[in-house]
Amino acid sequence: MADNTIHEQARWDCLRINILLEIFETLNLIDRCTIAQVSHSWRMASLDSSLWRTIDLQILWSDLIRVDTEIRLSQALTTMVAYGQGNITCIVFHPNLPTKDEHLGIIGRGCPHLKRLVMPCWDSISVTAMSDAINNWGELESITMPSLTPSFRAMLTIDGSCERFSQLKIVGVIHDGFLSSPFGIFPVELKVLSLQCCLVPLGGLLAIMDMHLHLEVLNLSHVLLYLDERMNPMPLMKLFDNPVGMLILEKAFRLSSFFYCADYESCSECNRMMAGRTRHSDEWWRLDEVASLNLGMGEKDHSYISS
Repeated sequence: MADNTIHEQARWDCLRINILLEIFETLNLIDRCTIAQVSHSWRMASLDSSLWRTIDLQILWSDLIRVDTEIRLSQALTTMVAYGQGNITCIVFHPNLPTKDEHLGIIGRGCPHLKRLVMPCWDSISVTAMSDAINNWGELESITMPSLTPSFRAMLTIDGSCERFSQLKIVGVIHDGFLSSPFGIFPVELKVLSLQCCLVPLGGLLAIMDMHLHLEVLNLSHVLLYLDERMNPMPLMKLFDNPVGMLILEKAFRLSSFFYCADYESCSECNRMMAGRTRHSDEWWRLDEVASLNLGMGEKDHSYISS
């Protein structure tokens, strides 16, 4: 029996690296961190850069199991950064993970080639920590973030540190000053902007469509617009019958792609927005009509203008 066990282990140890990589790619990130303990050949395969380009921390969050995710997050990030060996290019944080400055510091120091950061919630992140991390990411091209004061400062840091930055997705309620003032005072050549499932001020939207002449793709799917603080927000499609809506369409025709929801009355996501459920629910923040921003699968109800 012992001889058979040794022989079986030897067979697994002798698997070609391309076969091992195919197997490892089917595993989640936590399992990838543990397989290195099996044998030397498995450890070498587990360090292959192709396994660590994207770090999706969705696995650390569960609605059913309550664990100390703060400790797990620190341990997981430290381990994954070590295995990634500087090759990580995309990190996705779940909005319910208790992400703090120390976690941002781990990836800020350990991911010098980061190109995409998805962090829908920054409630416990300081302005200084975010700016310090971004200063280390000179290759950053895309970011998903909330409309908060730290986000304002982060965009200013991006302008000075990230020459390739061109894609932005904002999550949640957008304040008028966030869209108008920040984007008007620094020359980020934004090419892709998604405000999907956001509460958006009309003035800010018009300002950004005027300021960013390099903008090619704009996603306003399931967006609620408010003209001023005294009025209830309304679906974009509802404005298309008046001059304001026609002005938006006129500006949109110069874009390569313009996404919006054409049937807000039957659209479940528009109804969720109109009911006031604008928090990070049902993983909607992972989905996007813009292919380069989409993290999940699923068809969406939308219309678009494409030139």
